[in-house]
Amino acid sequence: MQTPSQTFPLDLKPSEEDDISKREEGLDHGQSVQKIVQFDLKEEGNHILAVSVSYTETLMANDAAHAASGRVRTFRKLYQFIAQPCLSVRTKASELPPTEVENKSLGPYGKTRLLRFALEAQLENVGDGTVVIEKTILNPKPPFKVQSLNWDLELSDQNVAERPTMNPRDILQVAFLVEQEVGQQDGLENLQKDLKRDGRATLGQLSIEWRSTMGDRGFLTTGNLLTKKR
Repeated sequence: MQTPSQTFPLDLKPSEEDDISKREEGLDHGQSVQKIVQFDLKEEGNHILAVSVSYTETLMANDAAHAASGRVRTFRKLYQFIAQPCLSVRTKASELPPTEVENKSLGPYGKTRLLRFALEAQLENVGDGTVVIEKTILNPKPPFKVQSLNWDLELSDQNVAERPTMNPRDILQVAFLVEQEVGQQDGLENLQKDLKRDGRATLGQLSIEWRSTMGDRGFLTTGNLLTKKR
């Protein structure tokens, strides 16, 4: 597989080791063999799938008991296609009033202010087909924790949410509540340094999974999402 930036060798499924009988017996007249290749598209632009096939053409003797001779033949086919984005994502982080919790290390009346943010994301179907949104997950960066404010907010483990369906050009709004976790020391020092240096905090990465009407699955993960500069 040749992508806009590099070339990848692809494994066939089932592999030659898993299909020894076919390799030893060969193919009779009218028979066929099927292989599957799988590759996750991660770049936009022109892609080329190059397929090379080599086989031995066997000529049978008159008694058809054994091969008299054979010729090795090879052919190659190129399949060219353009990979285009399916979803467009725009995000906005808004700072909320902080939560105050007791902190005895600061004295008998000491309090610590914990940061809170609302993260909104706008998903737009920029493809040509209908997709079903399977998951929208915000993976928080410590010391933050996340609560989803979307269709799965009030569901129990026994209930299954009806997943949103997006037709071409449809827009879906999702939101998350991001809060600094009480007593979480992991990542706290980096957060304080970022706020002091840049006036911004890193909330985490948004991961989205979807499925097309034909069952094809897609996924997208954003870069680190930052808050507005203070």
